[in-house]
Amino acid sequence: MLSSCCSGSLVVVRGANTRYALAMMAVVLAALGLRVGYMDLTPGYEIVHDARDYDVHARSIAGGDGFSERLTGKPTAFRPPGYPYLLGGAYRLFGVERGIEADRVRVARTLGALLGALGVGLIGVLGIQLLGRTAGLVAMGLAAVYVPSILVSEALMSEQLFVVLMLGALVTAIHQRRSAHPYAFALLAGLLAGLAVLTRANGLILLVPLVLAVWAAPRRSWRSAGPPAVLVAVALVTVAPWTIRNAVELHAFVPVSTQLGWALAGTYNDDARNDPVNPGSWRSLRRVAEYQPLVANFSTVPEIVMERRLSRAGREFIGRHPSYLATVAYWNTRRLLDLASWRWSRHTASTISVEPRWADAGVVSFWIFAALALVGATRRGARRVPWFVWILPLAMYLSVVFLAAETPRYRAAIDPFIVLLAAIAVTQRTAGRRRTPS
Repeated sequence: MLSSCCSGSLVVVRGANTRYALAMMAVVLAALGLRVGYMDLTPGYEIVHDARDYDVHARSIAGGDGFSERLTGKPTAFRPPGYPYLLGGAYRLFGVERGIEADRVRVARTLGALLGALGVGLIGVLGIQLLGRTAGLVAMGLAAVYVPSILVSEALMSEQLFVVLMLGALVTAIHQRRSAHPYAFALLAGLLAGLAVLTRANGLILLVPLVLAVWAAPRRSWRSAGPPAVLVAVALVTVAPWTIRNAVELHAFVPVSTQLGWALAGTYNDDARNDPVNPGSWRSLRRVAEYQPLVANFSTVPEIVMERRLSRAGREFIGRHPSYLATVAYWNTRRLLDLASWRWSRHTASTISVEPRWADAGVVSFWIFAALALVGATRRGARRVPWFVWILPLAMYLSVVFLAAETPRYRAAIDPFIVLLAAIAVTQRTAGRRRTPS
């Protein structure tokens, strides 16, 4: 009798697990379908702004010529290599590197749809790890329909890949805490973190919460310091080949990218400081009068020399106007919350080829999710989440708020945690209703 009862229970558990796995697969497929559907609804997508650089590099990589110098006529490390190499691989696989733009766009956006769906699945796994199966499935469902995520995944931008690597590293680090093979999972988390750094230069800040995730108590023992050391070492080793390439090509120490100088100078200048409509907003240096002498001979000055000059100019501007830092942080926070203006949100969305009506839908979707997230943040579930998890979105916020903030792309690394908080709000409210006596 006991054996028969246990066998029956095991069958029920296996059946429940199978149904849950099927539900997860269905949500991921639905997420993929929504992203492909958006691609079909926006056939006029054009490669503009930053996407042009990614496309040129990807075509060069697919053609066997490596990271392209055609953009500047000189060795460059301005764009981190992660996304261009992945995109170049996709171009090569489908043989479109020498094809027309429409064919390349279709391949790139299909790749984005796959990355977006993978990101939805990873949000679900993270939700299961932190909040349980019900909340994990709800988080997946919410992530699948979250419009800003759909918009970013269907743009030729590195954020879509970065989010997948960031979530993969975090999921792996959390699993490491419960695994019988802590060093193996610390190694994998380090590899994913290193690839994230090679995708977005500000990804280096991910190492802080990831180290805290794998650093078990008691933290003062040599044994507990092992996995964090492995994670950091593997991340640095992963980045090292690109750093060595930069040393050879640029004759300077450039860990990943030369973007910082342009980011600093584009925000820290009198044009941005005195802008009455969009104060503290980044702008192209071609339109900044005070920096024209620095960029006028861009084509003949080595990239690293230009970067250092612009970085110095930006830091000196901050030294002359230290209170302007607060202005930039305030306005960029508003921009990340889509509270600057409709016009600004539409403008920044247009930089990734998002049409105004879709930009508006993204803003409204974010506001709905943000309201749910505020509710979720007050629930018990949010307090049960390890504190190092919440350090990650805070770190990503700090990595952009003093430089530039364009939605939806610069918020992409924060959005998964907004979705998690929204899932807490939905599931705990639903659970509360079930517990209420009739």
